[in-house]
Amino acid sequence: MAWAGSGFNEPWNEVTHRNSLENAVHEEKQSGLNVDHKMKFRSKKGALPFVELNGEEIADSTIILRELSQKFGKDLDAVLTCEQRSVSHAMISMIENHLVWVVMCWRTKNLDQVFKGYKVNLQHVLGTRIPNGILNFFFKLTVGRKGAKKVKAQGMGVHTPEEVSQFGCADLKVLSDMLADKPFFFGDEPTTLDVVAFAHLAQILYIDKDTPYSLRDYMQENCPNLVGHCSRMKERCFPDWDEICSTLDMNTHLPKPEKQEEKEGKEDAKESKESKEEKEGDKEKADKEEKELEKDKEVDENKEKEKEGK
Repeated sequence: MAWAGSGFNEPWNEVTHRNSLENAVHEEKQSGLNVDHKMKFRSKKGALPFVELNGEEIADSTIILRELSQKFGKDLDAVLTCEQRSVSHAMISMIENHLVWVVMCWRTKNLDQVFKGYKVNLQHVLGTRIPNGILNFFFKLTVGRKGAKKVKAQGMGVHTPEEVSQFGCADLKVLSDMLADKPFFFGDEPTTLDVVAFAHLAQILYIDKDTPYSLRDYMQENCPNLVGHCSRMKERCFPDWDEICSTLDMNTHLPKPEKQEEKEGKEDAKESKESKEEKEGDKEKADKEEKELEKDKEVDENKEKEKEGK
């Protein structure tokens, strides 16, 4: 199974959906191959993320989760009651249709902070050698403006930054109150709500600490249980989190093929060792033959002396 995406560097309203998908796949102990689309490839619906399973393309995170649950016979919400499923649906709708726009609104108005806070390297994202200064400029003109138009059309963009921040803090308060002192929203095991919440909360919480961000500060100061929830989900679903962030490797969960240079180095070392052993063997053989010749010479000399004595 393969799915397309490139982490925090994706257009902002798409990365959270891919993160939700990855969280669920990790939680259900399924494996797949991440494909870096370099901001060029999309599904037939024109959106991200999408997965390809046995040659079949499945787009939109909600549909993907539903299809994968049916195909693999695993439902994260199997233990929930009908009432709990309704609450979960309402909370997910709040996150995906309200909180996400709060976050996106801040990003479109603070692009420089986004680049610094998420350590965005557009050269890596696009697979180009064009200087990042130029790439950042054109990113602001294209993707930045496009995002700002979306936010304004949705309605969030018409409010002041302070009002938008208040909307986001209210959403965080609701999630915090619902979580209370439980490990996860509905008890001891994660459900779809935990997966979706983490995909969005992680992007608020784990932005660089030197980047000013009111939602992160509010979460840390007023919602410590959400901070703990993020830590539990991160440890459970992404034990290789630090490696992913430091290497930007999208498939740290898969075994890596041996690098050609390392392979050649090992072969050279092996050949060098074999050559050394051969040389040592040849030297020992030569020494042995030399000793045998000296011994034969000594025997011959002794025989000649005996003849002369007679």
